[in-house]
Amino acid sequence: MTDHTLTPGLFSQLLPLLAQRAILITVSKLEDGDQLQVNICPRLLKEGENQALTTPLSVCGNAAELDVELVPQVASFVAAQVRLHSNLSAIQKELAAAERAARDEASKKHKTVGNGGKKPEPQPLNLFDTPAEEGD
Repeated sequence: MTDHTLTPGLFSQLLPLLAQRAILITVSKLEDGDQLQVNICPRLLKEGENQALTTPLSVCGNAAELDVELVPQVASFVAAQVRLHSNLSAIQKELAAAERAARDEASKKHKTVGNGGKKPEPQPLNLFDTPAEEGD
């Protein structure tokens, strides 16, 4: 009987990434004898999304090597992807907040500068004033 509690398996390692996006997994036998290639490809969620979030992990080796090395590599890959997603989300939120603040500040300046594009009202002439020429 095998003790499965020692090391989390492949799908347990993929869970944090699966919480963010779908993943396509392919396994192919290469022409080089007993070599296999495993591709783990995070899928694009929406148009314009950062392509770094969909960079695939591609691992080659024989079945015994993959049994030993695939899960730790997947764990590192998922950790990097989750960190990258988290960092990008924080940066995008900060940029959006800065953009809103700049827009609000520009809007306030536009409202308070000058007289709003209105022509100044003519001042009534006093007895000793002479009317100004047009264009002065």
